Amino acid sequence: MSRAARSSSPLAAGIAALARHEGCNSTRYPGVVVYRVTVAEPPTPTLYPSSLILVGAGEKHAILGDETFVYNAGYYLVVTSPLPMLCRTIASVDEPVLTVMVEIELALLRELLLEENEPPAPQLARSSRSVLRAPLPRDLEEAGVRLLACLTDERRTRALARQTIREMLFLVLDGPYGDSLRALAEGPTSQLAHVLRHMNAKFAERMSIGDLAQLAHMSVPTFHQHFKSMTGTSPLQYMKALRLTRARQMLHAGGTVKTAAHDVGYESESQFSREYRRFFGSPPSADAHAAPRGRP
Repeated sequence: MSRAARSSSPLAAGIAALARHEGCNSTRYPGVVVYRVTVAEPPTPTLYPSSLILVGAGEKHAILGDETFVYNAGYYLVVTSPLPMLCRTIASVDEPVLTVMVEIELALLRELLLEENEPPAPQLARSSRSVLRAPLPRDLEEAGVRLLACLTDERRTRALARQTIREMLFLVLDGPYGDSLRALAEGPTSQLAHVLRHMNAKFAERMSIGDLAQLAHMSVPTFHQHFKSMTGTSPLQYMKALRLTRARQMLHAGGTVKTAAHDVGYESESQFSREYRRFFGSPPSADAHAAPRGRP
């Protein structure tokens, strides 16, 4: 598909109608956001929530360790658990990146799985990672277009949005990596997903590896092994990335360096500034009051 055809696709048009501003735009349905990005950005630490991401136009690269996941109008991305990754954006004013991100509701996913009589045989081996990329099928693209259309009206949002998101999750479950998404609700992956949600909810609090392993019902060595296999990093590095990424969001929202450091759990502002500079390549003062940038 040509660039011109992609930028004029129904999915791109639906996102553009809702993404009125640069960066992140909320919608009438909690958990669904749309993005318009017109500025190219080098690989930047970004926190991806547990989500399904469709691209109407443009291209992004999610980088996890030594793996790069390219997603554009031809491929969708699924992130099964909250994950700090590097995000590279390929965009311009003439060719913006237009994306819609649908957060994965675990309750909705489990509801679907309970209704399955027999899950389909997996077409590909189950991935131990939290990031999945697959060709975008027409039925999933069409469901995305219908979701965007209903979000333009409050009554349609209340009546149809959840049902359409449910359909989209079903189509992902029915796709080549459905078995990996299914693992989010069962087994070690489910246990670790619970820990990741806990870490994201309590990121400013002190957490010992022993306590996290206990929460996952695993020994410390087993917890380390499964955690790194799933996220590509250690629990300590994950928590540092999570805190610093949250701090950056606070700074972009107008917070001060001192307040951001405290609110993400740092007792020392100088330590926070050192680690922030190492992580992002610039001091936190450079991001204070800066305009928010695009995300997934």
